[in-house]
Amino acid sequence: MFKQAIIDLISKKTSLRKEDLLNLIEIPPNSELGDYSFPCFILSKKEKKAPNLIAEHLVKQLHNKLPKEIETISSSGPYLNFFINKKLLAENILKINSKFGKTNLGKKRTICIDFSHPNIGKPMHIGHIRSTIIGDSLMRIYNFLNYNPIGINYLGDVGLHIGKLIVAYELWLDKNALKKDPVTELLRLYVKFCGEEKSEIREGMEEEFQDNEWTNKAKEKIKLLELGDKKAHKIWDEIRESSLEGFKKIYDILDVNFDDWRGQSNFSIKGKDIVALALEKGLAKRENDGAVYVLLNEKDPDSKKYVLRSNETASYITQDLGAAVERYKKYKFDKMIYVVDFRQEDHFKALFKILEILKYDFIPKMHHLKFGTIKFGNEIFATREGNVILLEDVLNKTIDKAKDEIKKRQTKGDAEKVGVGAIKYIILKNEPIKDVQFSWESALSFEGNTGPYLQYSYARASSIIKKAKNKNFNKSKIKINKLEKSEELLIKKISDFPEIVINAGEKMNPSLIANYSHELCQLFNEFYHNCPVLKTKDKAQEAFRLRLIDSFRTCLQNALHLLGIEVMDEM
Repeated sequence: MFKQAIIDLISKKTSLRKEDLLNLIEIPPNSELGDYSFPCFILSKKEKKAPNLIAEHLVKQLHNKLPKEIETISSSGPYLNFFINKKLLAENILKINSKFGKTNLGKKRTICIDFSHPNIGKPMHIGHIRSTIIGDSLMRIYNFLNYNPIGINYLGDVGLHIGKLIVAYELWLDKNALKKDPVTELLRLYVKFCGEEKSEIREGMEEEFQDNEWTNKAKEKIKLLELGDKKAHKIWDEIRESSLEGFKKIYDILDVNFDDWRGQSNFSIKGKDIVALALEKGLAKRENDGAVYVLLNEKDPDSKKYVLRSNETASYITQDLGAAVERYKKYKFDKMIYVVDFRQEDHFKALFKILEILKYDFIPKMHHLKFGTIKFGNEIFATREGNVILLEDVLNKTIDKAKDEIKKRQTKGDAEKVGVGAIKYIILKNEPIKDVQFSWESALSFEGNTGPYLQYSYARASSIIKKAKNKNFNKSKIKINKLEKSEELLIKKISDFPEIVINAGEKMNPSLIANYSHELCQLFNEFYHNCPVLKTKDKAQEAFRLRLIDSFRTCLQNALHLLGIEVMDEM
């Protein structure tokens, strides 16, 4: 409403289109400079004037023609600054409801989000947490903006690790241990195989080219699996069933859901078909040993990317090619986001390049959202070495520590909501590409930029409303006189929420919402300390402040929902 009024005002006095102005209007770093600002640099070249002179000129032109939404304007160097009508803004903020922040920006266009994607046969470990939590938050954000988000859990249900597990399953399986605790037994088998294999090549795409006795045994099992060998398939099905049981237990704790659970194995045939067509068109080449590659750069003979193994089995990228084409055929996505570790950047660059070489036209819609590592101390753990930090253990330990913290503080609260919220927040408050240094002490603190601090702020607001004698404050007629500074800042911050959500969606960055939530709570707590609510003798002022608190609760609850964090009325 207010930003649009500014856009309409500027567009009448300049040659700029409203669509362009939408992205040019900024929020100043300091509220003393205004509520919104317009940088005049873009007009400088056309009008052949210094931007500061243009800003001064626009102030004179617009000052006497301001709409009701704008109180005053000023210039500061090259910026045209707008101070909005705070009373009108307050009236609007007091009327918000549970739909606050929702827009029809997406118009039901489809966005596919490939996230979490654990490997069948291996337990989910701490390395899966960022993809899972970031992907879930993006699902919530795009749904809020009225897109049609499709959550895809692209399970690693084929590949060398499956071949290794089938070999280990046949040689060393403890059936009683599998029945009692399938996740732990499958991890034991995998680690035992890797101990026998003694490979110096770390987990990843390149290990498929390792040539030793044990690796070759695993490759043979993969070939048998692709050829439909009944014994191999029976073991594979048992491994898959046991793994899914463990995965879903964790997803239930995190309240994460998916629409598409198809794993890599579903796209091997389609991937091979694409490779065959590429060979037919001369876009792919075959080596003497039978392996097939695509040259990513025609001028560089070393830019080979292998898309089929020498034994005719599909590789990771073969299946990814098939998955990309099949997903576009099925969903006709407007955007496809892969929420995957930054260490796979080269893989996705190659994938997108190969699809481009093969003349698929949906490549501009595909994005690799890279994220950094999560660390306990200075170590990044690898499953093959056995010293993996299991995600279920981390979740359970965090919930237990949340119980201890609640008991120590002699307060109320759901330990699972506090613990899970703490983990989600410490992940999401960081930009995806940045590393996260995890500690339970920092995650579970009730002060500072943490999940419990946000949940506690919501509970504090709920407590005030619960104690209010005026239970009909939402029906009271409000007359807004002079606003206190703390009220004004809180109102303005609440009003920023819809734009923050849009920016988070456009930039694929939930940290914008997380850190906005923290700033919102800081302003609420300043308001709480500076503006008496239940102790004020002015009943009209009490009703106004109660409604403002209620609007704060609505805004914060919506923001935390987009992060996957639940609120509580008591803590």
